[in-house]
Amino acid sequence: MKKSSKIILTIVLIFVAIVSVAFLYYRSFLTSPDYRASAVHYLFRVDDESYFVRIDDEKRMVFVVSFPKESYDPVRKETLFSERPLSDLEKMENLLGVKAERVFYSVMSKEEFQNLCRNILNTNCEDFPDFVKELSKRKMRFFDFIFVGSWVKKFGFNNLNRFALYKLLEKVSSYAIDIFGPPSITKKPVTIEVKGREYKRLYIDQEKLKVISGEMKN
Repeated sequence: MKKSSKIILTIVLIFVAIVSVAFLYYRSFLTSPDYRASAVHYLFRVDDESYFVRIDDEKRMVFVVSFPKESYDPVRKETLFSERPLSDLEKMENLLGVKAERVFYSVMSKEEFQNLCRNILNTNCEDFPDFVKELSKRKMRFFDFIFVGSWVKKFGFNNLNRFALYKLLEKVSSYAIDIFGPPSITKKPVTIEVKGREYKRLYIDQEKLKVISGEMKN
């Protein structure tokens, strides 16, 4: 075999090997339990604002519900904001009457959030719903799967993995999106005094919750 032929053969074999590895890596996303779960919940917290996200594969929907820091459940008499994001996520699930096969969270400062927007979208975002809308416009790109692993690190304190993030990015790109504002009785927090201490609270409106829950379940 001529030297030039050996070089060409070597290049072809290397190319085939690279494509095979890339295909297997890409397939690992599609076959992972986190990606294949039909319902996945996320809690994204940016400073004092929390956002409950539900991905429903059966309905082909992405739901986003805002819960400000002052949100308060008057029925269970508990706040929805603590140092335990998974516990807060469970409270939101109970309020909305929905469950999921997988749950994830991300807690970010405003600075971390803006860095995330610039890294993925090359722009700044007003808030998390704006981030979701921009993601939807951007659409998922085939080679994004190569970068998803590094993007996970941009989501602050989190329990995300590359499969969960890939699902979020892909489904936001392809599913219908329904974004809800805070399901509270008043637009602004009210100040109450308990045992000499003042608290700002946004009381959850049960009727608004029923509407949102109905949208998710119907």
